Amino acid sequence: MGAASAADFHPMLESPACIAPYQQTSPAIRELSSFLRNKQFKSFYEKAEKNTHAFKVTTRDNVDTELGEKIWHCYLVASAPAFSFNTYKQTELEINIDDMSDINQKSKVCLFMEKYIRLVRKTHKIREPEKKRIITRLLLSYYAHILRQFKSAHETNPFRIAEDEPQQRGLAHRSAEEQVKKLRHLKMEDLRKLMNEVATGESFINTRNQVFEDEVKELEKTFMEILVSVFPGNYANMEEFLLKAGYSKEDIPDLIDRTVGRNSKTDFLYKGKTPF
Repeated sequence: MGAASAADFHPMLESPACIAPYQQTSPAIRELSSFLRNKQFKSFYEKAEKNTHAFKVTTRDNVDTELGEKIWHCYLVASAPAFSFNTYKQTELEINIDDMSDINQKSKVCLFMEKYIRLVRKTHKIREPEKKRIITRLLLSYYAHILRQFKSAHETNPFRIAEDEPQQRGLAHRSAEEQVKKLRHLKMEDLRKLMNEVATGESFINTRNQVFEDEVKELEKTFMEILVSVFPGNYANMEEFLLKAGYSKEDIPDLIDRTVGRNSKTDFLYKGKTPF
């Protein structure tokens, strides 16, 4: 079976099938693709974790033969959605996986892609035009997409209302009164279930929001370093991928300052800054 059954999961991402040597997919990739297509997201992330343990070491000497499978893996993990509390709770109830599995896998493939970009640039086993396609059409785009996912993943916590806003306090008071009336009619077992769900939901959302915030800081710094290396002196190309990652043109100057700063390699970024 070829790549058709594993391609085009996300309209913003180009599948590795655009590179001729990567058009055939392995059984492992087809299985991951099936999970993703059928929205079996817990099975997907569980299998993705197992697949990474089976990866062979990729070097400059074997990158031409070993990389295809791994780029497909990165593509699928980038294409997969991140969990919200509701999607995690409602997806494949019979499967219990770490509620950080999606974040862990996406962060892991970003580390992989950082390495793969270096290897592709250094190897003599891949022709220059193909190197450019692999790096720009695939790896950088997948990295940008994951960063964009993390930047937009903050979830509003429905289990808590901010106490420092008078209007919200009033709403909270009325809501609390209404909830008390409803709770009086619940059986003790149902009440315990409700309290457990509230505690679980609040912990899930608060923890993940903080993790996403921390991950964005790490990923955006690494992404900027990669872009400076891949596009030395070319602000326009860097800007293209930063926009893909969910930054606006107005965001970019501050992003430069807090990640790579100004030095001999990044001076061109400051010349390309949007004036205010």
